[in-house]
Amino acid sequence: MTIEELIDLQEAGARARVLGLNAYENPYLAPDRRPAGDTAALEDWLARHDAWKFGWEAEDASRDGRISVHFKALLATAMAQPSGT
Repeated sequence: MTIEELIDLQEAGARARVLGLNAYENPYLAPDRRPAGDTAALEDWLARHDAWKFGWEAEDASRDGRISVHFKALLATAMAQPSGT
């Protein structure tokens, strides 16, 4: 996935939140979009799912005035992961 695709997916997630969709309405949760068996396809699907979800969650947090709490939690999670992951 390119950086442009990543940003587009994050923007799509944010737009979905603006339009009133719920997080579980992530289009990557649709059965026909889930990969079966192929590890590379699964990694790509997960990255796309997470990018959309990130955009949705960031927009949701900004609506409740929780944006700084949201990003602090993301940073804490990233810092807790072992390097190389």
